[in-house]
Amino acid sequence: MTTWDDDDLLMQALTEAVAGSVTETDRTAARAAFAWRTIDEELMGLAHDSALTEEVLVRGAGDGPRVLGFEADDLTLEVEVDEGILVGQVVPGRACRIAVRGRDTVAEADTDASGVFTVPLPDDRPLRITVDDGTRVRSTGWLTL
Repeated sequence: MTTWDDDDLLMQALTEAVAGSVTETDRTAARAAFAWRTIDEELMGLAHDSALTEEVLVRGAGDGPRVLGFEADDLTLEVEVDEGILVGQVVPGRACRIAVRGRDTVAEADTDASGVFTVPLPDDRPLRITVDDGTRVRSTGWLTL
């Protein structure tokens, strides 16, 4: 059973616990936790993959290039992968910096005003594509191409 002064003791213990200054470790942990608040907004979702179409699944891999589409809340990224080259477009068209990241390497390219770009694929897999338009950075999940 509690006594009438338990609330006073609790408030005193709480006051003592929060009276100290915030350590740099606590600040770093708080910043890291805060950075995760928009992770779902910054991750582009896979909207289309030509390797997963019904015809390919029934008949086997096609001879043509692989086409993938990714969507974010305010843009779409369409890419075509063929013979070690990634050709793509950011829609709606805008100037962006594209980075294709492997495990240990990064290949980068700038889009033109229409959002079109070409970048060589790094040899190390899996890959991740990042779009930076100067206001936000958006990334795909890790891909095996």
